[in-house]
Amino acid sequence: MDLRTRYKDFFENLDSSFWDEERYVPAVGPEDADTVLIGEAPGANEVEQGEPFVGRAGKKMNKILSEIGVERRELYITNLVKIRPPDNRDPKKKEIQAWKPLLRKEIRDVDPDIVLTLGNFASKEMLDTSKGITQIHGQIFSRKGTKIMPILHPAAALYDQSKTPDLKKDFKKAFGKQESGQKKLTDI
Repeated sequence: MDLRTRYKDFFENLDSSFWDEERYVPAVGPEDADTVLIGEAPGANEVEQGEPFVGRAGKKMNKILSEIGVERRELYITNLVKIRPPDNRDPKKKEIQAWKPLLRKEIRDVDPDIVLTLGNFASKEMLDTSKGITQIHGQIFSRKGTKIMPILHPAAALYDQSKTPDLKKDFKKAFGKQESGQKKLTDI
């Protein structure tokens, strides 16, 4: 069932100033996923393809997920706001607040084991903190019984390749794929 059908009441009551059919990108993924990924807002590629995280940052994310043995199709992927902001600007607080009830419903209904917030915007919003992503990424927090782990945004690793190891480490930790540090007897 598509997002607009599933949450018909929300969409019927959403203030029209926060809606634009041409810039709308719904969430994707199984409604019973163990992991929810939350980004900031759709970009141009996402609007064009109708799916979150399909641009360059999404390709970077998919590559890392593949390398650690996680399939994208197993994840529920969404954004704070479902409409691409004009001129690719950051979403405004009033836009985030307008879409927040839907995000809460998505998280409640999926009931994941963990929520991964991608980058500063989603992390600050979901954790209600002013701390930046570089201070909190890789840590696990609990909010209203939900585990939330902020991770670096894949786009950050596109602009600064030195962030790729930390991004990969965050994903490994989130999915329990990090190395224990133990050595095999044959390695000694």
